[in-house]
Amino acid sequence: MKRVVIVGGGITGLSAAYELSKAGWPVTVVEKEKLGGVIRTERHGDLLIEGGPDSFIVQKPAAKELCEELGLGDRLIPTRSRKVHVWSQGKLHPLPEGLFLTVPTRIWPFLKSGLISFGGKLRMGLDLVLPRGPETEDESIGSFVRRRLGQEALEKLAEPIMAGIYVASADELSLRSTFPRFAEMEKEHRSLIKALRKIPPSGNLSPFLTLRGGLSELVDTLIAAMPSATFVTGEVTQIQEGRVRLSDGELPADQVVLAIPAPAARKLWPDAPEVKYVTTSTVSLCYPKFGDFQGTGFVIPRGEKRKILACTWTSNKFEGRAPEHRFLARCFVKGDVDDPEALARWELREMLHAPFEPLFSKVFTWKDRNPVYEVGHQKRMAEAESKLPPWLHLAGSGFHGAGLPDCIKDGRAVARRILQGAETGPASQA
Repeated sequence: MKRVVIVGGGITGLSAAYELSKAGWPVTVVEKEKLGGVIRTERHGDLLIEGGPDSFIVQKPAAKELCEELGLGDRLIPTRSRKVHVWSQGKLHPLPEGLFLTVPTRIWPFLKSGLISFGGKLRMGLDLVLPRGPETEDESIGSFVRRRLGQEALEKLAEPIMAGIYVASADELSLRSTFPRFAEMEKEHRSLIKALRKIPPSGNLSPFLTLRGGLSELVDTLIAAMPSATFVTGEVTQIQEGRVRLSDGELPADQVVLAIPAPAARKLWPDAPEVKYVTTSTVSLCYPKFGDFQGTGFVIPRGEKRKILACTWTSNKFEGRAPEHRFLARCFVKGDVDDPEALARWELREMLHAPFEPLFSKVFTWKDRNPVYEVGHQKRMAEAESKLPPWLHLAGSGFHGAGLPDCIKDGRAVARRILQGAETGPASQA
């Protein structure tokens, strides 16, 4: 049994600590800010505000499984609607039913949609007959979508939907590190449309889940589930075999897990991989109920030149987020912006004709906290991790997957590798 120090108390670090604690191992989590990382749920009167992620995808089971394991299964709730819109040419267009990210799986709703031009639809349909692309180690999302489905599909679907998740241009994002399933589909089935039409329909099941009281329920329950773990508030200044130094002391450590952003990891271990990060803000705005908005919100193609990336209609998306006579929206803003709230208010006024003054507003700015998986990310990760000493491990959103399910899976995987006494290796493969 070894002493493990986990640097970083976000969902990755907490998941690793939970796995080790279950096995009875002594584990210490060091966090310099707030446990839970970017998961921040706040109550403001009768409003429930999420500062970071507001849900997780069901298709990746790690988050749902952890919630159920912790006894939170009956607290899980789905989205109230599956309808999402795209802002194009000055108005909202519903995404066609049966669209999987960028790929149409149902013909008639796709043909009826006014979002894609007739020529663009024909070009997307060529995916049915196009040959497989050349075998490459990696390529960008932009390159992949452009050659399979065409430029218009890239601009109006892939950029706002897929690249928007990672807050980056589709032409710089690695396909293998973000949507590897698409590469696998092309390799196995040639056509993406054919591949997806072979998958049984999910019916009306929501692709996203959250917790009734917000995602901080998961953080609080996870912490309570490991009473033997030690939580230390402080900043780590140095790591080395056998110990972790803090600004006001040191901790003995046989194994160290760096579950922190890549730039912070590089300060402690210069051979950790370089990963690009961007700054984003979430701006929650509450108004008296106005308009008749159906669905959960909208995404915006880059060519529309709006100043927000997307907008979630929070009061529509999940129950219990706002009273019925209120409209709660959450806007996503990229970059270092002096006043994200004013920018979001102006955009909603212009786009949705929202009242000028909201009843309530709340801004969370995440400075350099959103990783961008550039082309070749997996190879760089593998090279960096092959050089790690056996007592040191990397985990978290900057390395092996940015969403909640990926982070939870990664944290638990690195903990299991430590428990098994295995040699160092990519946490995502454990």
